[in-house]
Amino acid sequence: MAAEITPIYRRVRATVWLPLGFVYASYYMCRYNLSFGASKMTKLFGWSNEQWGWIVASGFWMYAIGQFINGQITDRLGGRKAIMIGAIGTIALNCLMAWGTNFGVLGYFIIMWGANGYFQAFGAPSIVSVNGNWFGLKERGTFTGIFGMMIQLGRFGITLLGGFLIANYDWTSIFLVPAAITAFFAVLGWFAIRDHPEDLGFEPPDMGEHDRHTDTKPLGIAGTMKKVFTSPVLWVISGAYFCTGVVRHGLEQWFPKYLIEVQHLATDSFAFQLRALAMPVAAVLGAFAAGAASDKMFGSRRSPPAAIMYYLQFVLLILFYYSHGPTAAAVLLILLSFFVNGPHSLLGGAAAMDFGGRKAAGSAAGMIDAFQYIGAGLAQPFVGFIIDTYGWDGWLISLSAFALIGGILMTTIWNRRPK
Repeated sequence: MAAEITPIYRRVRATVWLPLGFVYASYYMCRYNLSFGASKMTKLFGWSNEQWGWIVASGFWMYAIGQFINGQITDRLGGRKAIMIGAIGTIALNCLMAWGTNFGVLGYFIIMWGANGYFQAFGAPSIVSVNGNWFGLKERGTFTGIFGMMIQLGRFGITLLGGFLIANYDWTSIFLVPAAITAFFAVLGWFAIRDHPEDLGFEPPDMGEHDRHTDTKPLGIAGTMKKVFTSPVLWVISGAYFCTGVVRHGLEQWFPKYLIEVQHLATDSFAFQLRALAMPVAAVLGAFAAGAASDKMFGSRRSPPAAIMYYLQFVLLILFYYSHGPTAAAVLLILLSFFVNGPHSLLGGAAAMDFGGRKAAGSAAGMIDAFQYIGAGLAQPFVGFIIDTYGWDGWLISLSAFALIGGILMTTIWNRRPK
């Protein structure tokens, strides 16, 4: 029987998803901190952009592998335990990144950042697993947007803090400070997060006909793999998410270096901070807009707003190629952040809950997100090579084809809902 969404239920649910969101927001601080060390660390250790790209890529590829593995672990253990395992690992690995100042060996940083990527991969399946149990089908799009807003606080925090730390302290601080913040929120989350409404005496909300009578018993690895890997819709979404990985991380991992080297902005300057902080704000708004549109305008279909946003990414990337002024670059980076993070939030969250169901939401999220980070990992050395060989002019035009392909893929499943 589906529970009525009462004020009491909403209040109790908030005590679960708010701490969950803060834990994952702190994950973001231990993931996006690396980009702020790019300029200083490459100069200090004598690395090329392509070599730096391999460090970044190692995190993405291990994140992708981790998603396939950790989605299964999450559906077995529950999101609460899984997100704590990830937090402990990412705290330790960020501290080990800082310890690398004693070595300065490229291979060491590739291994450590790759391991950090693996533990980071516990985050998305945990989020989707817990929220898939607490939110009904007709509210998932909107709440995925709200949740996307919340976890972007981690990006906002590291953007504000990272620029200040790298400008005023040793580069190791951009790893040690976020690790300490993650430790604080992990302790808070352990006492607050619960996997199911039933754990606190509530009936689950309306999951839709496809998932209405399921219980909290794990489906098992064989069952979740069959449910996820035999779904044509999840394969299409995963392909689109691959494109998101190329575009999103082709932008986000390189824009601080672009602002420093092309626009000659100091990382603690007002102009740098204003542009850098506006991007996560735009990402928050994009996540909310995509989620609300899917619920209110498209009847809980996730594909239409995602497809529209992919096509607009393509247009903006082409415009960026022909725009060289600092004002145009700032506006286009902010708009791209809006339209890239809308599909990112919607497909990795609401669509995974919808098509994975209560029994396999973590595995579905793992599969979808893994493809994002396969794309992101492939993009990094490629982007570094493009910049080293052709300069910054080819940076964004090289990403535009993937935005177009993402739009085409989502158009093919425009009307699909979970059965």
